[in-house]
Amino acid sequence: GKAVDMWSLGVVLYVLLSGRAPFNDADFSTLCETVIKGQYAFPIQRWDGVSAAAKAMCSRLLTVSPQDRMTIDEALN
Repeated sequence: GKAVDMWSLGVVLYVLLSGRAPFNDADFSTLCETVIKGQYAFPIQRWDGVSAAAKAMCSRLLTVSPQDRMTIDEALN
């Protein structure tokens, strides 16, 4: 549904702003765990010039719980 699309938008936005995927691990099972738990970071070397608002938007889009995730209307505002 739309909530999954918003999560995907968060991944794309993260990549566009940092040049890296938010979830990355050579071991597939570990990668899946980090995605399921929503474990990502904003490394200073890649995110130093990115605004707090952009980071907040990424965080809201990458929220694990679909009920708490940013909606399309919130993103457009």
